[in-house]
Amino acid sequence: MVEIDIRVSMLGPLAIGRRGQDLNLGPHLRRVLLIRLLLENSRSVPVDVLCEDVWQGRPPPSAVATLYSHVSRLRDVLEPSHSRRAGHEVLARESTGYALLLPEDVRDTARFERLVVSARQLLADGRAAEARSEIDRALALWRGTALADVEHHRFAMRESARLTELRLQAVELRTEALLNEGQYEQAVLVAEDLTARHPLRERTWNLLLRSLYLSGRPADALQRFDEVRRRLGEELGVDPGPELRGTHQAILNHDIRLEHPAPRGPTRDGSRPQSERIPRHDPHDVLSRPAQLPADLSTFVGRSAQLARLRRSIDEEEAGTTTRAVQIDGAAGSGKTALAVHWAHRAADNFPDGQLFVNLRGYDQSDRPLNPADALDDFLGAFDVPQSRVPAGLDAKIAMFRSLLARRRVLVVLDNGLDEGQVRPLLPSTRGSMALVTSRAPLPGLIVTHDVRPMTLGVFSPEEARQAMARRLGADQIEAHPEAVRDIIDLCGRLPLALAIVATVAQTRPNHALPQIADELRRAGGSLDLFTGADANTDLRTVLSWSYRVLSADAARLFRLLSLSDAAWISAPAAASLAGVTTSTVRPLLEELTRQHLLGVQRPDRYVLTGLNRAYASELARRHDSAVDRRAARARLTRQFPSVNGRLGTGR
Repeated sequence: MVEIDIRVSMLGPLAIGRRGQDLNLGPHLRRVLLIRLLLENSRSVPVDVLCEDVWQGRPPPSAVATLYSHVSRLRDVLEPSHSRRAGHEVLARESTGYALLLPEDVRDTARFERLVVSARQLLADGRAAEARSEIDRALALWRGTALADVEHHRFAMRESARLTELRLQAVELRTEALLNEGQYEQAVLVAEDLTARHPLRERTWNLLLRSLYLSGRPADALQRFDEVRRRLGEELGVDPGPELRGTHQAILNHDIRLEHPAPRGPTRDGSRPQSERIPRHDPHDVLSRPAQLPADLSTFVGRSAQLARLRRSIDEEEAGTTTRAVQIDGAAGSGKTALAVHWAHRAADNFPDGQLFVNLRGYDQSDRPLNPADALDDFLGAFDVPQSRVPAGLDAKIAMFRSLLARRRVLVVLDNGLDEGQVRPLLPSTRGSMALVTSRAPLPGLIVTHDVRPMTLGVFSPEEARQAMARRLGADQIEAHPEAVRDIIDLCGRLPLALAIVATVAQTRPNHALPQIADELRRAGGSLDLFTGADANTDLRTVLSWSYRVLSADAARLFRLLSLSDAAWISAPAAASLAGVTTSTVRPLLEELTRQHLLGVQRPDRYVLTGLNRAYASELARRHDSAVDRRAARARLTRQFPSVNGRLGTGR
C-alpha cells in the first residue's frame, strides 16, 4: 500500500482532502460509490454488488457503464498524475471488482476509535484530565450524522449505527472523566442532556444519579431513580438492572465512589481527596437569572385574541399538556416583535429563572443571519457559564444549554428567525421553559419535530388601527379628523408599521395635520415615499426589501409582474399567463410569495396583492423589468384572461 497525502472524513457528509484542500468529489451518486468502497477497508467489491448497493437494489440498465464512468472520474480526483506515472493506484481494478487502497489511519473514523480507546485507558490509569482531552479531540471529529450521504442505504446502516453508539459511549466516558476531575456540576449538565436524548438507556441514568449525588443533591438523585424505574416499567415492562440498582443503594448508604479515582495517597489529615469530596451546595444557586427582554412599547394596543392564546399556552404547559414553543409569523411590519415582547413582559413572572432574548437577524439590513452557535454562546454567558467551560462544537453547546434549562422555568424569545435550522438548536427540550419565536415565514418543520404551535399575525382590525393612531397622537386629534383618519388607515392597509410611521410624521412635522397627510397619501398614487426614513428598521421600503431578497429569482419576478394587474384578485392560471409560464410552474412560486406574506390568499386559488406590497412590487417592476417585458406580460394576461366584473382568473 502506498503512502499518500489524503485525509478522509466520514463522521458527517463525506469530505476528502489533500494537503489541506478539499477535493471536488462530484455528484451524489459518486459519493455513494466512494463510501461503499471506503467501508470495505481496501477489500475488493464486485461490480454487481456495487451496482446493487449504490442504486439501492434497483440498478438501471445502464448501471455498469455509469459505474465505470464514475470510477474514471474518481481516479482523476484521487490519483495525482505523478502517482499514476509511478504506477501507484488508489482506486484499483481487481479481478471481480474495485478496491479503494487507502491506509486505515487516513479515515476520521479510525482516528476517532483510536482516541476513544486511548481515553478509556487514561481514565483507567487515573489520568482524568488527559482522558477528557483525548475524548474532546475525538468528538471534535464529528460534523453531523456518521455517513450522512448514505444514511438511507442499507449497506451503511449497520456501520452508521455502530459509530453512533461509539459516539454516545464517548460522551458517557467524558462524563465519567468530569466526575473524576471533580467537575460535578458540569457532569450533571451533560448527564441531564443524555437522559433527555436517551430516556431508556440505563448507563446514562447511572451517570446522572452519581453526578447529582456528588454535586450535593442526593434527594434529586433519588427522585430521578424513581423516574427511570417508572419509565422502564411503563415502556419496557422491566425493572432497573443491577448497575442502576447498585447506584441507588449506594446513594441510600451514602457510599458513592468514583469508578476511576486518581492514584494518590491519603491526605495528611486522613480525609478524602478533594476530587472525591461531596460539595453541599446546589449549582442552581450560583447561576444568574438573565432578564434580557427589550423595553415594552407604551403604544402597544390590541391583539387581545393573540395575547389570550399565548396565555393559554402557559396554562397548557402547567397542566401537563405541554406547549414549549409558539411561533408567530406574519408580514413585514405587522408587529410580531412588539407582540412577542409585550406578552413576554406580562408573562415574565411565570419564568422566575430568567428571560432570554436574541435577534436572529433572519430579515434585516446585515444580510447575515446569526449563527445558532453564536446565539448559544450568548445564552450560556447570560447564565454566567465561564467561556472556558463552553464547549466548541454546536452539538455540545446545545447539550449544555438544554441541560441548564432542565428543571428551570426560563422564557426564550427568538426574534426574527430565518428558518428551522437556525431556530431548532435554541429551543428548550424539557417542561417548565418556553420559547416564543417570530419569523416572517411559517416554520412548519418545527411543528413536526418540536410540536411548536403556529400563530399567524395579520394587520390591525379597523378598531385596533384607530386605537394605535390615538395612542400615538392623542384621542383629540383622532376625534377632530375622523374622515382623514379613516382614509389614512385604509391607505396604510392597517399595517402597524405604516400607521406608526404616519403618526410619527404627524408628530414631527407641525405643518402636517392629519387631513394634509391623508391628502398626500392619496396623491402619492401608490408611492412609498412618505414611508421612508433614515432608520432602516422604520423605512417601509427597506423593511419590505428584506422579505423580497430571500425570494428565488422566479418568485421575485412574479412578485414584480403581479403589480401589473389592476384586478382585485388573480388566479393561478392568470398569474401563469402574466409570467409566461405553465400553471404547474407558477403554483410553487405563489406559495413562496404567500409564505413570505408578500401575497395574500382570500380563498383557494384567489390571490391578493395588497396596497403597500403592490406599491413596492410596482417600484421594483419599473426598476428591474424593461418596458417591453412589462407590455408583453400585460398583453398575455389581457389576451388569455379578459377582465370580468373587475376580477381576473375567470377568463372565457
